[in-house]
Amino acid sequence: MTKISYQGKLIYFAAAAGLAVAAAKFPFHPISLFIILLFYAHLLLRKKMTLLIGCMAIFTLFILHFSAVEKGNVSGFAEGRITVQGKFAEFPEIDGNQLKGVINVNKERIIAVYYFRSEEEKNRFKLLEISTSCTFKGELKPPKHATNPNAFDYSDYLKYNRIHWVLTADSIHLCRNPEKTLLEKLKEYRQDGIQFISDVFPEESKGIVQALLYGERSQISEDINKAYQELGIVHLLAISGLHVGILVSGLYYILIRTGMTHEKTKLLLILSLPVYCIIAGGAPSVLRAAGMSMLYLASKQMRLQLSTIDVISVAFLVLLAADPYYLFNVGFQLSFSVSIALILSAKTLSKITIRFYQLLAVSSVALFASLPIILYSFYQISLLSLPMNILFVPFYSVVILPLSLASVFGMHIFSPLGSFLIAVTDFLLKISNNIVLFINSLPSFMLLFGKPSFPFLFLFIVFLCLAFIVYEKSNRLKEMRLFVLFIVLLLFYQHESEYFVRTGEIVMLDVGQGDSIYLSAPHNQGTYLIDTGGILSFNQEKWKEKSNPYSISEDTLIPFLKSKGKRTLDKLILTHGDADHAGEVTKLLDEIRVIELIVPLGFLRGDFEQKIIDKAKSTGTEVSVLKSGDAVSDSFFKLNILSPINLSESENNDSLVIFAKIGGLKWLFTGDLEHEGEKRILEKYKGLKTDVLKIGHHGSKGSTSDLFLKQLQPRIALISAGENNRYNHPHNEVIGLLQKYGMEILQTKDHGSITFKFNGDSGTFSVQPPYDSVSDK
Repeated sequence: MTKISYQGKLIYFAAAAGLAVAAAKFPFHPISLFIILLFYAHLLLRKKMTLLIGCMAIFTLFILHFSAVEKGNVSGFAEGRITVQGKFAEFPEIDGNQLKGVINVNKERIIAVYYFRSEEEKNRFKLLEISTSCTFKGELKPPKHATNPNAFDYSDYLKYNRIHWVLTADSIHLCRNPEKTLLEKLKEYRQDGIQFISDVFPEESKGIVQALLYGERSQISEDINKAYQELGIVHLLAISGLHVGILVSGLYYILIRTGMTHEKTKLLLILSLPVYCIIAGGAPSVLRAAGMSMLYLASKQMRLQLSTIDVISVAFLVLLAADPYYLFNVGFQLSFSVSIALILSAKTLSKITIRFYQLLAVSSVALFASLPIILYSFYQISLLSLPMNILFVPFYSVVILPLSLASVFGMHIFSPLGSFLIAVTDFLLKISNNIVLFINSLPSFMLLFGKPSFPFLFLFIVFLCLAFIVYEKSNRLKEMRLFVLFIVLLLFYQHESEYFVRTGEIVMLDVGQGDSIYLSAPHNQGTYLIDTGGILSFNQEKWKEKSNPYSISEDTLIPFLKSKGKRTLDKLILTHGDADHAGEVTKLLDEIRVIELIVPLGFLRGDFEQKIIDKAKSTGTEVSVLKSGDAVSDSFFKLNILSPINLSESENNDSLVIFAKIGGLKWLFTGDLEHEGEKRILEKYKGLKTDVLKIGHHGSKGSTSDLFLKQLQPRIALISAGENNRYNHPHNEVIGLLQKYGMEILQTKDHGSITFKFNGDSGTFSVQPPYDSVSDK
């Protein structure tokens, strides 16, 4: 029998590899360095010299490996106009009037985007396949980094997938379908399976069945996906170890019953699992589960004495060797952290004889193991996550997954039986989805923590590991109480962290062609939002409409506020009723509690504004109407209202204009104020001066007059305008005027969001990307 010298110790090699990749990505990060020193000190103190040398070798190897991967992850293209022959690497996605897909060009992967000119053209492009080769002509640009704090970084995401460019095509022509490779044929088989489910299953259930069988979640409705995610059960909609385990066990049983030997069955499954990974979408959780199954079967076949922790360690090492960028994938992190925690706790969990308590313990271990990653990535957890997992994990494992498999096979073998099973599956999923949506609508069960710091995560993980170790050794909850107390205190601190923050900040968010400015006082003494941004909507034909259109509130504002730990806005201030300033109010009120909505005198000018007021009142938000001479004040902020003075026909000139002293600077927030409104303010406030001027109306030619700048004498100009906006804001004449007065110009279309962090009467401006200091007060 073969013996493994490092049996049960391979987890140390996996840890060394993970630390190496993290250290290579974030060199000289103090937390990273401290963990590395702690890791090696542990081995040294335990006198594990052979293991220490092995770990150091693995650490060095993966440092060099990551450096080589980074060095090779570059592009041979340059920005600008380009005409290329490209082959679709995946099935192109068609949504509304947009086609989007990954194409292979000269051994590089590029995102190609194309907008259809007609419905007929859209229908013609639906015939594109995974291997279709076309000529693409258009503009090649690098993908944008995140332009708001804590936002998803699309550029990094694409880089980790070896993609460096986005090609916005003017034309796609000369398409042909060459002979498909084996990989392409497998992907085509996967796409056919997804389409088959879409054709035979009802709307309510087809997305979930596609997710369970093929790892495809694009057809799950946004509200269902969001509810599953917020309740902590979204892992049920991803192919994981549970799914793969059920599938492998079921096939093993069936093959043995047909008379196949155990050895041949194991070999067949080992050879089939890589194919299954491709058909299931190749997500990290699938690769981890399939890889572990393959290693487990291989170890049995070769009579190797590999423990379960060794198997998952080898799977981790192999995947990280194949692609070190996996370490920064949330799915990869969750899959391995939960699996390792459950494996290490297996001996203790097996001592629990009552089935319900065992399920409770398993769900608890999985929840706590995933908690640091969930908090860092999603900022919040539901108090109902644990009971929901206890209820839904068995339901999906024992009922929904087998029914989904049986339904699809039934439709292929005997359609009446398949149709019956589909009806049963759909009925059960409708009930479960309604339960999930209802429970998720109860906001009091959601705990918002904000984005935690690295020190918090480090301490949390340390105390969590210590609590697990102590319980495993003593098998008594009583022994864990000190560590549990520390964990609770850390969570309480993070939950209330906004009260401990000594600095305040003003953030002009990048919301495209619109305005939204966030004000936060130190120690949570006030949180304001001036305008929400919004997208100007135009009536368009049905075929152009996207299934999940971009939403500033859902994709930018709400995630930003949650990352800051803000459950409540003390005041939401709308400068006027234009859609690009107030278009996201109703959606924002659905997610964030707003104590007071402030609007200018004369705000009500149509159905749009009335809808906002009605929505605010229905959510219990107080509505205040202000004009020139009024003030907004609380324990920290004092905002003086300078406009509207006299109402006019112009909504822009009747914008709510705000003057404030914050961080040792005088600020003027102008909404969409134009020349006439500026003139009124100068006439009424003759001695008005300011340091920071929010340029009115996104820098349009009709705003920011020479006379206005001459009296105010601002030093810094802030402009919120969308990249490549149709109005060409800011106007060249306005920029020239600002330069004439020697002002520092910061604008969202060039710099991303603009942040001013202050402590007392001093502060610093920074922009994103990157977080560079651009001005000290």
